Amino acid sequence: MTSSDPVMRDADLVAGVLTGDQSAFAAMYDRYADKLYDFAQSMLRESQDAADAVADTFITAAEKLSQLREPDLLRPWLYSVTRRECLKRLNQRKRVAFDGEDRMVVMPDEGLTPEQHAESNSLAQLVWDAAAGMNEKDRAVLDLHLRQGLDGADLAAALDVKPSHAYVLLSRMREQLERSIGALTVARGGREDCEELAVVLRDWNGRYSPIVRKRVSRHIDNCDICGRRRAIAANPFAAAFAAIPMLAAPAELRERVLTNIELVAHSTGSRWRRHLTALVAALVLIGSVVAGAQWWGSGDESAPTPAPSAPTPPSPTASGPTPSASNKPAKLAVNRSTLDLSAKTAGTVTMTNEGGETLVFTTTPRAGWLSADRVAGEIEPGESLDLTVSRTDLAEGHHAGELMIASNGGDATIRVSSRRLAAPRLSGLRLTETATCNVGRVSVQVADESSIRSVRVTWTGPASGSKSLNRSGGSSWATTIGPFGVGGQFTVRVTATDQHGQSTTARTRATINPCPG
Repeated sequence: MTSSDPVMRDADLVAGVLTGDQSAFAAMYDRYADKLYDFAQSMLRESQDAADAVADTFITAAEKLSQLREPDLLRPWLYSVTRRECLKRLNQRKRVAFDGEDRMVVMPDEGLTPEQHAESNSLAQLVWDAAAGMNEKDRAVLDLHLRQGLDGADLAAALDVKPSHAYVLLSRMREQLERSIGALTVARGGREDCEELAVVLRDWNGRYSPIVRKRVSRHIDNCDICGRRRAIAANPFAAAFAAIPMLAAPAELRERVLTNIELVAHSTGSRWRRHLTALVAALVLIGSVVAGAQWWGSGDESAPTPAPSAPTPPSPTASGPTPSASNKPAKLAVNRSTLDLSAKTAGTVTMTNEGGETLVFTTTPRAGWLSADRVAGEIEPGESLDLTVSRTDLAEGHHAGELMIASNGGDATIRVSSRRLAAPRLSGLRLTETATCNVGRVSVQVADESSIRSVRVTWTGPASGSKSLNRSGGSSWATTIGPFGVGGQFTVRVTATDQHGQSTTARTRATINPCPG
């Protein structure tokens, strides 16, 4: 078997690289360069930055591959290094949102017709644009899981987290992808149907970002028109995303990387030979190596480094600690399933871990006016944690939302409601005479945060009665009363009632003179 053998195991490639075999390094590059470049492009959206990140990944691999304590997990280790290289570059840009200026060119599929090519490219662009509305971590999880095919311990290792936490991140990513696609579709096509959305997006330049996604999502949560549009748009796009053709690394990148590696190997060849002895000892203990993200440091931006060996570590394929008879899995319990924030702006939900292992959780508000003081966290066995759920200032009316809690010990949904009522405000009430004999005109200004259901006037004096006022423009309402058989002083009372049943009454007095003669 040679280094270029397509069925060579990753562990064999690692062994070859550590002996200084340049053909083994070339084989490792050929196996993973396109996949790593595609992943880097999904995070950075700039071709040159993605190529630089992949080049630095292989430089790091040449220098620090000996630190990989389980050679068969070369694949997630390389993704982890690439992810860190991408995060360095994103931090240097001091921005999160994608530019949208760099256009992606996908590898062609010769089996597609021109029409299918066009449809595939359109779908690809829509999904990429929606991903731009997600944060860095969610975008990385999206690509690693759906495009690169990582799950379980491999996904955890690539993300530098515990395997149990990888499950929570997947759940959160799916929620964010659905909301981002829905918000993007509404933003692009809903402004003509919704004046309020047009106001929210009046300064939007067309580039999607997490900030735009949050603004649109908050609006949608309180708008029936846009809510219906989002429901239609939020079809499952995960399969479509996974089917988007992979981006190929630039052809010139291979020569650049291998040339640099030859220089690295020339200057560090003796060090590579010294690694061989250590590798032999490491392979003897291959079955007792710590798995997943527990191996690789505390999450700084340098290459992952191994943690000290444990006497009895879990199997590399395990997704978490193995429960024993006295050590039950994590189990989430909450003290309430509903929360009313009508009379207050914040409330508390107590989460308890009733299991025997650490519970890892994330929270996702399903309404733009809701937030939680913890996005993610851990709860030790038998302990509890108070989660503060807050609302923003709300318009008058009844509001309903949900707070989703996902964890490795089960999920919970907290239904949150808020009711804010305000009575209409009346001003400028007048009763005036008209040109018609013994007829008066009642006029008033009515203001309310919600719509007005009715405005009615009752009068007493020489005669009595009641009738409805009509809107005469803006907040003005008016009607006429009479004619009366005699004139005299009348008292009028106007009552305005809004759509929530809140009412306000105002009154005034005026004299309507009798008709001459």
